[in-house]
Amino acid sequence: MDARTHETTTFVGGQIFTADPMRPHAHSITMRGDTILALDGVPSGAIVDLQGRFLCPAFLDAHLHLTLGAATLAQCDLAGCTTRAAFEARIAAHARSLDESGDHDAWLIAFGWNESDWRGEVPTRAWLAAAGNRRPTVAWRMDQHACVVNDAALATLDTSPLAGGEIEQDTGTFREQAAWKRVIPAIPEPSPAAKRANLVKACAYLHSLGLAGGGSMEYLRDIRDVYVPTLDRLTFRVRATILDRDWPLDSPPVIPAETRAGHPFFEVVGMKSFADGTLGSRTAWMLEPYTDAPRTVGLAMEHTLRGELASWIRAVQALGLSPSVHAIGDRAARVLLDACDANADHPAPRLEHMQTLSHADIPRLAGRFASMQPLHKADDARQALARLGHTRIARFFAFRELLAYGARLAFGSDWPIVSPDPLLGIKAAVTGLDLDGKPFATEHSISVAEALLAYTRTAAEMLGFPGGILRAGRAADLVLLDRSPFEIDWTCETPRIEATIVGGRTVFTRGPILRHSH
Repeated sequence: MDARTHETTTFVGGQIFTADPMRPHAHSITMRGDTILALDGVPSGAIVDLQGRFLCPAFLDAHLHLTLGAATLAQCDLAGCTTRAAFEARIAAHARSLDESGDHDAWLIAFGWNESDWRGEVPTRAWLAAAGNRRPTVAWRMDQHACVVNDAALATLDTSPLAGGEIEQDTGTFREQAAWKRVIPAIPEPSPAAKRANLVKACAYLHSLGLAGGGSMEYLRDIRDVYVPTLDRLTFRVRATILDRDWPLDSPPVIPAETRAGHPFFEVVGMKSFADGTLGSRTAWMLEPYTDAPRTVGLAMEHTLRGELASWIRAVQALGLSPSVHAIGDRAARVLLDACDANADHPAPRLEHMQTLSHADIPRLAGRFASMQPLHKADDARQALARLGHTRIARFFAFRELLAYGARLAFGSDWPIVSPDPLLGIKAAVTGLDLDGKPFATEHSISVAEALLAYTRTAAEMLGFPGGILRAGRAADLVLLDRSPFEIDWTCETPRIEATIVGGRTVFTRGPILRHSH
């Protein structure tokens, strides 16, 4: 059912969770057009019987990479490979598909591998032999902070040293700034038209997961070439953060005016900087050395490396934008918090990831937005103990302690780094199970209600979405589940998305499940 085919629609007969602290639950909800009209009012318009199902605000992903994720829909997916043989088989199959399509010179781009999946060695260029000797090939680690390339690709790349990056020519490995500034620019860009087509497919995919919108990390070229031409056709609400970081602090880039005008489906809200790398690549910047690599504490990057993070935050806030800073290691988090303390609170900085914190720094997040990804905990859990040791696990993804001190948790996925499915994220946050189904640091687990709020109301507050809460006057962004998330055992089951409504329009449905009664 397309809810906009009726001027007014009232949902009854289900369990309704509003995410509103003043009224957490309702018996009915009425929307008119793209806006919620009333809760528990006199039913009017078309009456839709939910038949006992569960209705709540549509989910929001606080941190994803939409155009990057859209591109992966046509790339070689290495996620879940549990052996080198499986890795090589997927590379070979994708190379064949490129040949069959006539793309004999196209780069083979693969993503999603994780050495934790096979408990073994990190891939090298030898693993890419199945792509052939002439086709340039790159395989990105799941965190997108490291990649391995084959000889054909390596021959085209600048391999001279650079700050904040690491290059191993013998293995074909590029990490951090070396991967971003040497490998990425060498890969031929899809055309803007191809990117726009991929974007449409990605939005439909995300709607099928119950998502109405997300905070997407985007480059200015994609904002201009991909989003601006499609502003009036978007169905997925995007609040964009600009990834371009090489600009003088006294001369910021020009942002297209139409993306700052409060468009309901697209708006630029922030800029991003990276303070460090990732745990999996041992480039997260730590206060103490890695347990399994005692000669390294990771890497500081970009504005943090140059000692200008506080100045960068100030420059971004002067533009009326929210500074977004990637910080995974406890040293990176401390430097970030110091920089935040040296600046204004508005526009509010977004503290991205915050995976490992010093106990002394956790109270410093009171009132601040911590943009975190529960599925990163489920994935990193498989190597966290080896990387960090027992002592630091007590402050690894400390969801419960952060909430206790008043941090404002907004959950996302970092897609395509991990799955964008918010139900899998809720499962990870609530159960503490890792991706192998084993409990890990369950003392940090939170309640279902707290996880739902992190994927709805708090994400909306952080990014300025019109939905995220069911209240009169807010956007009619709703998701229908087949059963209540409060009444299941998340260790062995999850609800199913039955329908997603964005701005009063049904953008995903499993069938004629919203039956009218008169």
